[in-house]
Amino acid sequence: MIERFNATFIPQFFKLQDLENNNWNEFLSPVVFVYNIGIHATTNYSPFQLQFDREPHLPTDEPSSSFTFNKPNDYYVQLKKNLLIIQQHARDNIIRR
Repeated sequence: MIERFNATFIPQFFKLQDLENNNWNEFLSPVVFVYNIGIHATTNYSPFQLQFDREPHLPTDEPSSSFTFNKPNDYYVQLKKNLLIIQQHARDNIIRR
């Protein structure tokens, strides 16, 4: 898993780095973010979606419609259900590979 991450991460990282190799830290967070929102071939989900049960909201995205929950705990209950479903789908996708 680490080898695959490095094979994907390192080339993207070096595309942004300048010739003096002294500004790598400026690009670390954006490159990691892009990696985390990309859909992985094995799971068919992005790491971001597996962790947060939603697609990331980028500054260029249109605002999403709001949800109304009757009780404060409703969000947490729905989040747990959705995460279990997505994680099970990711497991199924891994097994099928």
